[in-house]
Amino acid sequence: MSAIQESERTAIQEELVRFLRAEAGEDTLRRGMQSDLGYDRAVWQKMAEMGLLGIAISEDFGGIGGSAVDTAMVAEGLGRSLLPVPFIETCVIAPALLEASDMTDESRKILTRIAQGTATIAIGGNADIVPFRDSDCRLAITADGTVSGEVSLVMHGASADFLLLAIHSDNQTRCLLVSSDHDYTIENQTANDPALRPAKVSLANVPFIELTGWRNDDLEQARRQGIVALSAQQTGAARAIFEVTVDYLQTRYQFGRPIGSFQALKHIAADLFLELESATSASQAAAKALASKAPQTAQSVALAGFLCNDAFRDVSAQAIQLHGGIAYTQEHVAHLYWRRARATLSMFGDSDTHRETFLSAWEAVA
Repeated sequence: MSAIQESERTAIQEELVRFLRAEAGEDTLRRGMQSDLGYDRAVWQKMAEMGLLGIAISEDFGGIGGSAVDTAMVAEGLGRSLLPVPFIETCVIAPALLEASDMTDESRKILTRIAQGTATIAIGGNADIVPFRDSDCRLAITADGTVSGEVSLVMHGASADFLLLAIHSDNQTRCLLVSSDHDYTIENQTANDPALRPAKVSLANVPFIELTGWRNDDLEQARRQGIVALSAQQTGAARAIFEVTVDYLQTRYQFGRPIGSFQALKHIAADLFLELESATSASQAAAKALASKAPQTAQSVALAGFLCNDAFRDVSAQAIQLHGGIAYTQEHVAHLYWRRARATLSMFGDSDTHRETFLSAWEAVA
């Protein structure tokens, strides 16, 4: 991969901001949520045309060849707009694993299609690389190259062009690619955030392509990239709803003065701002550590994992309180941010899991 220069990164970021302001407002979000897909396909395709879907894909396959810093930059923008697109699964984790595996004609085609916006990938299973692990999944792999069983919590599983099934059993992880061209059953599941479209997938002797040649370090690297991208999404979303809330505090009058002038509300807003800034710094530091392969990468990623998780949860919950009764309904955007925060609390592990990882990594180098 060739590194993106700072001037190029700035240009991409500016273009992303303009695009999201023009094309990814609340109306686009709600229209996508009401569709069968869960998001606006036209927005996804425009992202491809801008090169955003190939941000982490090598130039050899039509991508930009960016680092974790560049991926986090895009993820943060998507978080601000709350777009429920399968960016982390399709454009971060899947490319990392595909490029770390033995290259085949099929994997080259898939990487190219991801960059072009013509292929999405949903990820399920019980391995650490899976965004929402299904510890109860029961998948049986036969010697003739088929897989059978059920796996739940597969985000956007019903609309994905490929399923990436990561199965851990007997101290071994296997990664299988299943094309939507094959027959399998999809059952929609409920979630705090319905826009994420979780699904239970049932397979019966379905052919697959197994990814081989990767190492355990490659799986951990892909997982860390997913956590960093998620932390950026969370801080972007938290900052967006924080700004909405501060604007409300400044314009909502009670007793002849803006409610933001009340000391108690000032203190709440100040505490949220400090928490948000700390989370943002942790997310950016984790992206830089991952991109540079710094010795403290494990600690940095875990720190971002729980700080950004907690910040998004706290900011979105307080946003509802500070808005009063109007934010308790889905008609208000604060409710949507709160739902997204709740839905992502356990993605790649909850905050306690990340804290344990942080402490273990810290002790290992102490």
